[in-house]
Amino acid sequence: MKVLIPDDNRPRWDSVRQFLQQESEIRVSGIAADAETAFHSVIARELRRILDGCPICDGGYREHDYALLATLVIQKGQSPAPLKQFYDLFRQYRWRELLCFQDWSPCEDIVADFAFRCATGRMGIVTVLSSADPDVPDNPLHYMILPVEEGKNLLTLLNPQRWLPLRPVYPQVA
Repeated sequence: MKVLIPDDNRPRWDSVRQFLQQESEIRVSGIAADAETAFHSVIARELRRILDGCPICDGGYREHDYALLATLVIQKGQSPAPLKQFYDLFRQYRWRELLCFQDWSPCEDIVADFAFRCATGRMGIVTVLSSADPDVPDNPLHYMILPVEEGKNLLTLLNPQRWLPLRPVYPQVA
């Protein structure tokens, strides 16, 4: 029997698990369909592509989270001053001020800072240039692993509900 199960369809996974428990001689094969179509899942997939493995633990992304910290619209012909300020706040760990940058325009390129939290508890920041052109892939500009204390400082400023999984949790098949 072949099955195609979206990775976020828990009832379907549960029914397959029950079926396997009842039918010990049957072979089931297939693939988990990439059902990451929600906006936050698309962002998570893009961050996984950009990071190409966690730079902290050199592992996959199970039990890893991310949060959008700040965004800055980049307009053609714009003064570089806002971008310089954005980077200066980031480099100086001035998290409260950085979190105030929440510009967004679907018609303009955007620089975005994302925090990512490793399963080990360490945190990092990745800065991404996201083009307004949907055919142009996001471009990583910079990433930095934060000192433990700075990671804790940033964590205290972020609402826990802002954290989203970098990889969906798949059910365990017994």
